[in-house]
Amino acid sequence: MKAFRKSKYILLLIIFLKIQVAWAQDEVLNLEKCQTEVQNNFPLMKGKALLNQSSLLNIENLKIANLPRLYANGQISYQSDVTGISFPGMDTPQAPKDRYALNLDVEQLIYDGGKTKHRVNVEKKSSEVEIQNLEIQMYQLREKVNIAYFGIQLVRKNKEVLLDKQKTISKRIQQVKSSVENGAVLPANLKILQSELLLIQQQFMELNAHEMSSFNVLSQLMGRQLNVNTKLKKFTSEEKLTPQIRIDSKIRPEYKWYASQQSLLDSQNELLKKDRSPIITGFGQVGYGNPGYNQLQDEFDTYYMLGAKISWNIFDWKANRRKQKAITIKKELVTSKELSFTQNQLIDLGNKSNEINKFKILLEQDAAIIGLLEEISKSSASQLDNGVITSSDYLDDLNKEIQAKLNKEYHNIQLQQSLAEYKRIQGI
Repeated sequence: MKAFRKSKYILLLIIFLKIQVAWAQDEVLNLEKCQTEVQNNFPLMKGKALLNQSSLLNIENLKIANLPRLYANGQISYQSDVTGISFPGMDTPQAPKDRYALNLDVEQLIYDGGKTKHRVNVEKKSSEVEIQNLEIQMYQLREKVNIAYFGIQLVRKNKEVLLDKQKTISKRIQQVKSSVENGAVLPANLKILQSELLLIQQQFMELNAHEMSSFNVLSQLMGRQLNVNTKLKKFTSEEKLTPQIRIDSKIRPEYKWYASQQSLLDSQNELLKKDRSPIITGFGQVGYGNPGYNQLQDEFDTYYMLGAKISWNIFDWKANRRKQKAITIKKELVTSKELSFTQNQLIDLGNKSNEINKFKILLEQDAAIIGLLEEISKSSASQLDNGVITSSDYLDDLNKEIQAKLNKEYHNIQLQQSLAEYKRIQGI
């Protein structure tokens, strides 16, 4: 009975694994889905929530400046001498040399010129800068996804062409073997073709390793394990015209980062302006000790005091003004960095635009080249069968045909990759 249950569980596990594998094989990934999953699932994404939490905690700490502050303190002391007044023939009171005090002090900010409000604003702007910097790091992952995704596409197209070559050579081996047996062709020609099959097998092994490596990159970025047999969406011909090089809207996260830096510097500048404002604070003290406020009364007593104080830095030797000037310089530096980024973006868009044009021209020529080389390969195959040329000569012509077919597949995928990179550089 136990053996039956055990075999039953094993059977269910096998069925479950088969379902999982079948699901993985039926899944079709496109580039947009990969990019979306990376942006949603990559560990850096959690950093945004953590930054927000940290900023909220800092803001709460800043806001307590508007709340009353309570301090409890106590003191016991003995001093060698005290101030006293003595008159001849009179018993005058004298302050005690031992002192005991237990106090509760309270302070309440009444006016600070809006410093607390601006400090909170600076903290919010600082958090925005950090979050936008995180967005830039997340956006940079798009390039890695493109490289891995199109790398898999290139590998698979290469394998398809090699498979056709393998079938062609296998058929040719059968024909050459018959010719060798009949004495029409030297045996060396057969060995050359057989060695070529071994080379193709090595190439398959290298391509499989590269494919697994690219899938591993995607798996790490997407946060889930991808099966090496996962299907990728095939490309269709699109975008016949090369996109125009324009930056109509600054949608790259770098532009938001520059804007958040400018906003932060503006907030810091406003805080500096408020730094010269006077600070008015109310205070109070309630205590119990010996002596109390009456220093000449040697007994325990309660006491209290209420008041207000003002603090104002009237002259700071132009330090505040120099700080504001330094912020102005920083704003100019941020502006120059943004202009430099825009210029580099235009250069990158121009380069990608030239690549797109180049691959479109190459694709137009590939079809004609393949047609001519196929005719040459057929002619070489016939000559090999008749013993006119050697297998090496035939393989030279066949490899040229195969390479032309590979070039066409490469150019097509590279065109799609260049279009994807163009959109990435634009920020789409």
